[in-house]
Amino acid sequence: MPTNSYEWFADESYWEANRSFIWSDRRICMSGSAVSNIVKLLGMREGESVLDLACGFGRYSLEFDNLGFSVTGVDLNPHFIEEANEKARNTDSNVQFIRADMREFRKPESYNHIVMLYNSFGYFKEQNDDELVIRNCFESLLPGGKMLISVMGREIIKRSMKSRKSRHWWGKDGMFRLQEYIVNEDWNWVTTKWILLEGNNRRSFEYGVRLYNEAELVQLLTDAGFCDIQIFGSLRGTPYDEEAHYMVTVAHKPK
Repeated sequence: MPTNSYEWFADESYWEANRSFIWSDRRICMSGSAVSNIVKLLGMREGESVLDLACGFGRYSLEFDNLGFSVTGVDLNPHFIEEANEKARNTDSNVQFIRADMREFRKPESYNHIVMLYNSFGYFKEQNDDELVIRNCFESLLPGGKMLISVMGREIIKRSMKSRKSRHWWGKDGMFRLQEYIVNEDWNWVTTKWILLEGNNRRSFEYGVRLYNEAELVQLLTDAGFCDIQIFGSLRGTPYDEEAHYMVTVAHKPK
């Protein structure tokens, strides 16, 4: 049975079955350069504290640690947190990995920076939950702290899709995946259906993500108290224009 698109993020089997498609070897190898770009974009200084929210198995957290930052990684998936902790032990890393729901995790005035990377924001059916996450982040930042969110903006989705539905095939190591995107009429929620074929085995998964445009995300952050909000088209700080592949948002907590 397909995973319900509103509860997909809590389904550990989804992450296990689709891991190689979500995080290719190439994407994992790019984690270091991504973090280097983030450090430049945010003007981060060695020794500052970083919260990697929805950290997964810690690929960004460990890179921040390598550059001398004090890092906390938070994720809901217990297997990812266990894996991240094992990697930290094996590399003498000082990252603190915590299993928690981003709607509940809040540590007042504890971090210089918070990052939510690789489409880690917008998981929830109720938009109020997104607002709660943003408020938690605002409270968890130190005065003058910065938050970075990297997602696929609605403008990008509209530009890349000729209609509200599309299908694609992928194959890797004898496994094939049919991926179907379905965007609702308001273009504020995209449901993705995956069918995985491996030999005689067939498995189906479904997940959904809320789509924000530039104005909506700025308003969401402003309502939570953030200021000096900037929108970029990449982690390198390129413009959010027709060439952008991501919507990278940087917001400041007032000093």
